[in-house]
Amino acid sequence: MTRLGASVTEQLYAAGTVLVVLSALLADACVIAQMLLARWWQTPQGRHVAAFQSALGLCLTLWALRLIIPEGSWFAIARMASFALIPVVLAWRLVIIIRTWRDARRKRLESV
Repeated sequence: MTRLGASVTEQLYAAGTVLVVLSALLADACVIAQMLLARWWQTPQGRHVAAFQSALGLCLTLWALRLIIPEGSWFAIARMASFALIPVVLAWRLVIIIRTWRDARRKRLESV
């Protein structure tokens, strides 16, 4: 690869790293703001959004840390813990979507 190509690749990598870190910071800020400012625990939807945002923030933070700190044994444990939450909150979200669709369909059929 030419030096020019390597330079562009390095710039893209650096820009991507900045975006991952920025995304992690914003995701964590959203989690902190919701935990402090919203009454998220009072409704099933609020609890789901809190869990979903937390899992996303944790994974983005892990990714940002991985880009900044060299891989070590800490990474395997942190990765397992953070990505174990993703299937749980995605399955939870899928259940909410299906329930909402079924409830709306039932109401439409009852009103006919």
